[in-house]
Amino acid sequence: MSFPASKQKMETVTSEEQINIKLTDRLSARLYKDCCPHCMETAPLQKGLVLTLNGKELIEEGLGFGAPVVKYQDKTYFSSSAEISIEKNASACKVLKKYVLDSVSRKKFWRASYIDDGVYSSLRKTFSKPYLTQKSLSPFFNAVMELRQIAKIKTEFQKVKDRGTVTVTYTIKPTLIDISVDFSDLYLPGCGEILVLNEQGSTVFEEYCDASKLKLFGREIGAWDRVAADWASLVNINEGLSFSLERIQGATLFRGWERTRNRFSWAGLSYSLKPNKRVFNYSVRFGFFGRVSVLKNIF
Repeated sequence: MSFPASKQKMETVTSEEQINIKLTDRLSARLYKDCCPHCMETAPLQKGLVLTLNGKELIEEGLGFGAPVVKYQDKTYFSSSAEISIEKNASACKVLKKYVLDSVSRKKFWRASYIDDGVYSSLRKTFSKPYLTQKSLSPFFNAVMELRQIAKIKTEFQKVKDRGTVTVTYTIKPTLIDISVDFSDLYLPGCGEILVLNEQGSTVFEEYCDASKLKLFGREIGAWDRVAADWASLVNINEGLSFSLERIQGATLFRGWERTRNRFSWAGLSYSLKPNKRVFNYSVRFGFFGRVSVLKNIF
């Protein structure tokens, strides 16, 4: 189902359908009700807004624009079910997605039972700190993660009793997507952190730049590094395309980029929030330019 921005109709989208919004002659935005696209580690999870360029999806293993993840004291909750709808708007297309926070990740060895969460969490914390901070060791850590597959240790997302819903409204314009995230129906006791992810594929967006004139490529971007500049962009030089987000008061903006064979392939600019906001608003801005590696005047 496709709607040009000037000809929307009010309707609810069925579970068999997807919403496609054309932004330019080459670029479109897509929203699924199911967990498509099914790619690598995030295959069972709901995705946010997916970019398509010349008909090809750019999300790879990423979770899309505006995907909520909620960290509680006991578990981190993801969404594996959702509802979507589209609303009429005179100047732009408004699409809504209600994410149900109903899944947690578990680690499983071979065909055996799940690995004890306490044991795995301790090992993960030991591994995570140098992985996130020592960029020179990235090839080594990626090799370790690939060996995890050889050892048949895999991540499964297990459906559990949900902890509420997060409703995300996407107002889509040709060069801008305004995103409003509503946490009113989220269960807050024990909640420590809310993440709003904005991810597409790492083979598509390989270059980073920001307002401080910092430029990074590939693994130099880091797996989860704080952005200090007023705005940041992820760039596809070959196609002359970028997406940019601003740093917003009351939220922490992070950049990230990972590529591990058959497991990870995402590049993102994501927000971390304390659970004290009812609604969080931000925008994703697109840049279209020639084949150069420096972006100017994005904001």
